Amino acid sequence: MPAPPRSGLSWLGSGLVLLLSFGTACDRPVRTHAPVIAPSAGLRPGDELDIRVFDEDRFNGTYAVAEDGTIDFPMVGGVAVTGLTKDEVARHIETKLADGYLNHPHVVVQIKERGNREISILGQVNEAGSLGWRDGLTLVQAVSLAGGLTPFAAPARVKLTRRTGRGEETVTFEISLSAIVDGRAEDLVLRPGDIVFVPETRM
Repeated sequence: MPAPPRSGLSWLGSGLVLLLSFGTACDRPVRTHAPVIAPSAGLRPGDELDIRVFDEDRFNGTYAVAEDGTIDFPMVGGVAVTGLTKDEVARHIETKLADGYLNHPHVVVQIKERGNREISILGQVNEAGSLGWRDGLTLVQAVSLAGGLTPFAAPARVKLTRRTGRGEETVTFEISLSAIVDGRAEDLVLRPGDIVFVPETRM
């Protein structure tokens, strides 16, 4: 395949770490590696909880954490659980149930299933595949962890596919990595299950 014309972000050479390449082009201090961020132990959208209320079978069941970070619990409605541990969720529900519904409720919460804790990065990156999701992981960091862009990448037309939280429904939108690097747009924090696709430049 012939080399693409030297315009736009053509200085992103094969084998270079993305953030290091960005630093050279934009002449501003950057990290040469994405920072190590400890995975969050808290609950996230897509997780499923098994919740039991002692002597109250009507509440017992499986509850999925919705895209907005809540579970829909009988009588009390939406309960925000994002970032909480299972024990914190149990105490939170007990407090809500005790507020006019039950006397001294005892709640037990178990994590039945974790949602997808990976992101996929495909297309014109040097190491396409899956990456372990980390709390706070951004698009630029993810591309860097995937080995940076190939010489044929089109960074202004990156596609991001994300679950909406309504069953299997997804939405895809276009992001300009060039604009993020140039400081014209904010870097995007990724969510578990996101799929990033870097297309090939138009010849």
